[in-house]
Amino acid sequence: MNMSSPATQLNLPRVDTNLGKFTQGSTVLLTALAFLLNLPILVPITAFIMAWAVLFPAANPYRWLYKGLIIPSGLLKPRIVEDDPNPHRFAQGVGVVFLLAASIVLFFTPLIALGWALDIIVFVLASINLTIGFCAGCFVYYHLGRAGLLPKVRYEGSFHWRGV
Repeated sequence: MNMSSPATQLNLPRVDTNLGKFTQGSTVLLTALAFLLNLPILVPITAFIMAWAVLFPAANPYRWLYKGLIIPSGLLKPRIVEDDPNPHRFAQGVGVVFLLAASIVLFFTPLIALGWALDIIVFVLASINLTIGFCAGCFVYYHLGRAGLLPKVRYEGSFHWRGV
């Protein structure tokens, strides 16, 4: 017997976790290539793609590739779960800020090591999310919501570590 009401079932936000994994993998790849090949131009390009994904989630390049190439090829299938998308967008937004700062430092200052360190921070945090499923930006979002500084999450389960 289902104890939840139809209204409760309709209001639960949903996220495709495999789209998130694809996005994280793409970010890991782009930030790693930028650093390893010493291609600072990839840093602002990655920041732009991530900013687009944050501002226009339904029409971002990662989603286009995922739905137009990855799903049809059978590499991944959608895995829809109940989760609030806002913490994930917040985490991507934080990554955008770090990559924009890295871009400014790499292109307009002599502090090249600092610019690459900012790029590597995004690489490491996206890698952690990709491999073990812990989203540091989501964790911060949840706690800022509990403190009243951001909206509370719409997912009733509060913060959870979804694992791999």
